[in-house]
Amino acid sequence: MNLKHLLAAAAATLALSAGAAHAVTYVFAGSWFVGQGPAFQTQPTVYSAVEAAALLFGGVASDYAISTVDSNVGNINFLAHADQYGNNTFITTTVAQDFKQDLGTAGYNTNGDTSAYVLDHASPTTGFGQNYAFRISAVVPEPGAWAMMIVGFGATGLLLRRRRRIAFA
Repeated sequence: MNLKHLLAAAAATLALSAGAAHAVTYVFAGSWFVGQGPAFQTQPTVYSAVEAAALLFGGVASDYAISTVDSNVGNINFLAHADQYGNNTFITTTVAQDFKQDLGTAGYNTNGDTSAYVLDHASPTTGFGQNYAFRISAVVPEPGAWAMMIVGFGATGLLLRRRRRIAFA
């Protein structure tokens, strides 16, 4: 393998390692009770918690993480409260933040339909069913990626220095 191939391989490895390791940081966007959604008699759209957050606070569902704990970023559990048509005990359990279920005709109108934003069994202002939304604020390279990048630049510099010495000799 000549020096050009070695440098190309080092550059590719460096680019991949620097881009692969990232940490996501979140900022609290707001909260809502499941029961603050539209009344079930109107057969509203079925929403997952991340879709409800995007509807309420703007952006798209992939911008959000949901928690059932509190508004502290360190307590995000990626779970959500939701209500289920025909099941008045469902509100006390949690589901995955992206879970929703629309079994019959479109809308919240069939036994088993599950939504994180509907006025059915949950209170619109108190009690069970409060979801906390966190929006992605930045994707930052982790320290390990920085270390790998510095090592890669250092190795490239040493190879170039060695090449210059050989050329002058």
